Amino acid sequence: MDKILKDIEEKGWSVTSDLLLKSELKVMNDFFDLKRDEFHAAKVGSHDKKIRVESIRGDHTYWLDPLSPDVSFKSAMDILEKLKEKLNQKFYLGLKQFECHLAYYPAHTFYKKHLDRFEKDSSRSVSFIFYLNESQGGELVLYDKQGAILETIKPLAGTFVCFMSEDFPHEVKATLSERRSLTGWMHTKIIY
Repeated sequence: MDKILKDIEEKGWSVTSDLLLKSELKVMNDFFDLKRDEFHAAKVGSHDKKIRVESIRGDHTYWLDPLSPDVSFKSAMDILEKLKEKLNQKFYLGLKQFECHLAYYPAHTFYKKHLDRFEKDSSRSVSFIFYLNESQGGELVLYDKQGAILETIKPLAGTFVCFMSEDFPHEVKATLSERRSLTGWMHTKIIY
């Protein structure tokens, strides 16, 4: 946790390897396999104006309920709750809740460069990703606001990434094999 906080203070993002144990990853991936038929093609836009545009993003998602998550995700939810508290203590962010979903990118899919904050809703403050498998391709690329690449992050099982949502445009490069993650955002308002 100290490393994540220091990284956020110094550069606005953090990458931490092996935050989840192999046994925790296995349980999460087993749940993933069990629920695969319940994933939906991800869309772009906000609220009632969402549409599927595969030339922008090709992932599929399954939303989790942070208020009563499946026991498979207890360790990840505990980490997120602790991180939310620590970020509030150190940076006074006023984070209230987080939302998250499972996501998979089939081979040869991607997500074009974007910001995680909506134009009319600035409550998303911290974006986070837990990588659940080792995939070929599918790197996360973080940019500064002028478009320069800051870091390219390989999706390695157990790695955790977080960054300030409004500060870093980012993209997911095309995958060569399925890429799995637990992805979400910490909000400054009550969302559920």
